[in-house]
Amino acid sequence: MDNLSFGADGTDPSANTTNGITLINGKRKPPVDPEKSVAVLGTGDYGRAIARRLVNNGYTVFVGSRDPNRNKIKQMVRDTGASLTTQESAIASCEVVIVAVGRDYYDYLPLQSLRNKILIDVSNNTEPRRGPHYRSNAEYLQGLVQEAKVVKGFNVLSAYALENGGLQGSKEVFLAGDHPDAKTRVSEMVRMMGFHPVDWGSLQAARDIEDVPLRLMPSWKRPVLVVFGVFLFLWFLAFMAFQICYNIKNGDWSKMWKHLALQNFNRVLGITSLWILSFCYLPGLLAAYIQLWRGTKYSRFPKFLDDWLKMRKQLGLLMLGMASMHGCMSVAFVTPKTTEWVYEAPRQILAQVVVDANTTTTDTIKIYDSELNWRGEIFLACGAISLCLLVVLGITSLPSVTATLSWREFTFVQSKLGWVAMIVAALHDIFLAWNFMIDYWSCFQTFPIGPQYALYPVFIAIVMKIPLLLPPVDNYLQKIRRGYERKSDYEVISTVTPNTTSTRASFARVTSESEKPQVFSIIDDTAGKAKLARVEVA
Repeated sequence: MDNLSFGADGTDPSANTTNGITLINGKRKPPVDPEKSVAVLGTGDYGRAIARRLVNNGYTVFVGSRDPNRNKIKQMVRDTGASLTTQESAIASCEVVIVAVGRDYYDYLPLQSLRNKILIDVSNNTEPRRGPHYRSNAEYLQGLVQEAKVVKGFNVLSAYALENGGLQGSKEVFLAGDHPDAKTRVSEMVRMMGFHPVDWGSLQAARDIEDVPLRLMPSWKRPVLVVFGVFLFLWFLAFMAFQICYNIKNGDWSKMWKHLALQNFNRVLGITSLWILSFCYLPGLLAAYIQLWRGTKYSRFPKFLDDWLKMRKQLGLLMLGMASMHGCMSVAFVTPKTTEWVYEAPRQILAQVVVDANTTTTDTIKIYDSELNWRGEIFLACGAISLCLLVVLGITSLPSVTATLSWREFTFVQSKLGWVAMIVAALHDIFLAWNFMIDYWSCFQTFPIGPQYALYPVFIAIVMKIPLLLPPVDNYLQKIRRGYERKSDYEVISTVTPNTTSTRASFARVTSESEKPQVFSIIDDTAGKAKLARVEVA
């Protein structure tokens, strides 16, 4: 039998139809719903993955191939549940066609058959393309078939994500196109497949959509550089203190070098974590003071502050990673010998020490106690509590967890618990080394000890936070954040939380001291349309 097309059951899906009933090998089969039929051009990994996903969600899928008679392709397509046929036959069977081939192969498609079809371009570039005459793959396809309705979509999903329910990558599918009806049709398909469509606008936006898979963590580059820079700076201070100044003071350059891998690294990890944690809260404090100074929230922050506010999540996650490493390494580092002052006082004994085969000497030997003193117990307890709270902060920053929290719950965890974690971490540092806080190493007495400068940013954050906790200041700040402007005629009288289905806000305009204020009530209905409900004179 010379088959040109094969269904999932090995039959010919292009068989004859009689009175609207498809006949396959003489058997009756219900007609294909045109709204639930899709053609996929391309038998590669992505074409088969999207075909399988569509079949699993109730679509009838025809996979078009230039050579549908190859046995290997027959089996692979049959495993997806789709029907293998020629490209022309697949296109003729459906209104929606998914073009799952690369841009270089567009010219080899049956372009005449693609007229008046909804074409979904899923291709990606291998590198960002820009230039005065640059056109995206979707725009290029639209130029080849001007009568078609091209929609860019699905390119941000990998074949793995399609086959595994979006477990890898985003569940958002970005769409772009010049035909609203075509985008609506594709959006329905995206929802049926279990993803969330996001309309990016006209087909020209496909240029940006095609760049999305090529980005390498764009929101992480600056935070990583900041953290790496802070770490290098603090590592240099530790190196100068323990490897340079210490040896200058003792006149012995043979010591302390072996501690670079563990002790120095662990110290710097702890200090960097505390600095970065405070850096997560300092920009919010600066923003609050700027709003108080300007008397409005309707003005842009300086660019450096805007960028700083946007990177707080990344800074926090990097801080969590370093704090976890610090905790693990401290298990090996904190011993009665290395941190003697947080353990019970050791006993001293006189013992005969063998120097060599012929020589012995009497020396004082310390017998260390393995129990922590009260200071050591508080020191370790604060460290454990702080790390536990930081883990909670990290978990609640996950989008899947954030989506289950109300705004009040999210702000309570990220703000209130975050401040508690930072203060407890500072106490962890203080109880470890309060007796060293005023010590300076040699080198002209210029290098403070690590536990001292670890607290500098935390101290600044706490000093800035205290005035904002005063009721008059806090009330005025919240008033500004609700929309009040110091230089405006309008003042917010009342408002409600944004979680309600209908938002009502009242504004009062005071024309003069002798006149009664005019009260305007504005209602924002569930459709998101604001309207002036009534005007009252108080």
